[in-house]
Amino acid sequence: MWRGHWGLTRDPFAGRDSPYVSLPSHDEALHRLVHSIEHAERRIVVRAEAGLGKTTVLRAAVAAARSPRRRFVLIRAPADRTQFLGQLAAQLGHPLGLEPSPIGLWGRVARALRVAALEGFQVVVAIEDCEERLDAGLRPDLEALGHLGLGAEPGLSVIRVTRTPWDAQPDPAEAWTLAIRLQRLTRSEVEVYLAAKLAAAGCAEPVFTPRALTRLHARSAGVPRGIERLARLSLMAAAARGLEVIAPEIVEGVASECWAGPIAACEANWPARPALGD
Repeated sequence: MWRGHWGLTRDPFAGRDSPYVSLPSHDEALHRLVHSIEHAERRIVVRAEAGLGKTTVLRAAVAAARSPRRRFVLIRAPADRTQFLGQLAAQLGHPLGLEPSPIGLWGRVARALRVAALEGFQVVVAIEDCEERLDAGLRPDLEALGHLGLGAEPGLSVIRVTRTPWDAQPDPAEAWTLAIRLQRLTRSEVEVYLAAKLAAAGCAEPVFTPRALTRLHARSAGVPRGIERLARLSLMAAAARGLEVIAPEIVEGVASECWAGPIAACEANWPARPALGD
């Protein structure tokens, strides 16, 4: 009902149908990531707080770097080494047996990478949320993966996508690893971001007043996932009242109903991020 009120053909903020929006902060991260993939950087870390668009940027980079001579392995939040190495080997065409041993796990992965190198493929392994549910026993495996195939062409690139506060100190173990960071959106970027999302869903007319956009930016703290959540609820609330534009009072009202404290303490209320393969 609310989508019809605004002339939308779909939810402008839903999953993979939601387009990548070109913004200075995201574009810089995207271009650096694509450049790193195309130049076969061995270790790459994408760091950002929750909800800043790591998955969106990674998905856009994978699409931009697609090549007949490049294979992508996309793994999300591996719980243990069996799951991680099993997904890695399977996506490279060497699925594990019924009772894999540690030696067998690494044997199949190493074999798959050797075959890919002999066939002239660059392998790009992207691991999302690799520190949210990371088993302690998997850390050495991630470290070892970065050393596999050293000197081989066309190479192996390992991208770790981690949820990290903007001011966190880097892990000493990642010295000289290329780190790509995402920043929170500015007020002007929020305006461009929402306009592009709404236009892609069929609504090209301005929906939020300038002051409403300012409230959206302030209440979301510039976090894209929070912006989308507030914008969707504001669209619903305004549609229920038959309004043609959304004033700051609408944004403030739904924000007050959603959060009783700082936005950083309410991430659990935000919609889950879609996996790359979803």
